[in-house]
This record gives sequence, C-alpha cells and structure tokens, in this order.
Amino acid sequence: MNNNIKLLVLIFTVLLSSCSSDGESNLDSNANKGFLKIGSQTVELSQGYLENYGICGNAYNIDFSLRSKSISAAEDGAVVYFELFSSLQNNLAKGDYSYGGFSEATAYTFTKWGQSLLGKNINAEKGALSITNGTSIRPTEGTFKVTENGIKYKVSFTGKGTASIYKDGVIAATQNNVAFSMQYFGDVKKSEGKTFTSTAKNARSNFISKKDHSVIFN
Repeated sequence: MNNNIKLLVLIFTVLLSSCSSDGESNLDSNANKGFLKIGSQTVELSQGYLENYGICGNAYNIDFSLRSKSISAAEDGAVVYFELFSSLQNNLAKGDYSYGGFSEATAYTFTKWGQSLLGKNINAEKGALSITNGTSIRPTEGTFKVTENGIKYKVSFTGKGTASIYKDGVIAATQNNVAFSMQYFGDVKKSEGKTFTSTAKNARSNFISKKDHSVIFN
C-alpha cells in the first residue's frame, strides 16, 4: 500500500514539474527578444515602438524605435531609432529597406537620421538622442528587413555607419564604416506622430524638431 502511495506521489510530482516547465517555456516564447550590436558590444532589446508621421511624397513616414530595459547610468543600455518610408499607413510593410534620402521619400528606404546608441545614460534632448558614456552610430549603408508586421514584429538590420564615442557627454573619437546590427521579435507600441507638410525649404529641420522620441522614455 505504501509503495502505491509513493508511486502516486512520484507521478504527481513529475506531472506538476512538467506543467510548470511548459508554462515557463510558453512565457519565454511570448517575451520580447532582440539585441543591438555595435562592434564587439551587445545589449539586449526589450520593447518596440512605431510612430506614424503621416504621408510624405508617395510614402508614409514611419519612425521605428527599440530600447533595452535599462537606459540609465547604472548599466549599459541601448536605444535603436530608424526613420523609414513605408507603402503602408501606420505600419511597416514587409520587405527590405535600403538607405535613401528624406527628400525623395521613397517607400522601402531609411534615412540618415536614424541613430543607435549603446552605453550608459541615454536621453533625449531638443529632438535628438544623446548618451553620456558609450557609442552613438548613424547608418550610412545596410538593409533594414521587416519579416513580420502583425501582432508581433520581426525586424533586423545589418550595415555600417559613422560612430561617435562619448566620454562624460563629450565626443572623444569618431570612426567611419563601423559595422552594427540589430534584431528584434516582439510587441510594438503604436502611436500617431504629428502630421507635416514638406513645402517649405526648411521643412526637414522643422520636422525633426517635432520628433522628441518621448515614446521611448515614457
């Protein structure tokens, strides 16, 4: 009788452990996952953001951003920002995006105004992202790929850019043709940016001042 009870307890324990493992596995598979890699440094990304700034030319101006859990001075963090032109309103169409100009506003392109940062104490001031200690890089070539754009997004970037190394908030060095990459799969929080027109000669400078990146830091 005692052996039967022991056997039942053992079976129950194994089943309970199996259910717990399955639950943890499901939670893990539903979690946002990603990374930013600049040179030899890598930081995990945990949340995505998409802002629709309206139609520009024959495409829609979409800002896509990612961040790590921490972007404070306590540990290395990361922020990824790309300005892209999509054929879809309020969404990034699936496909490959290449480097292009803002004035052309061609679908399936990203502009030079993108910026990725890796290091300590990342902030946004006066419409620009800044970092106290670490690396800030702007893309000059590469491919931004959108594989999934539904409930979950799956995006990646592989390319090169101009990197600025910051120490105590001051540029200590600059380097061209620095390789960097990004991957992300997970949720994306969507919001509407301010609509704009591009008739004025200084439309780009006026427009970029409206992009304060506040969604990343709220």
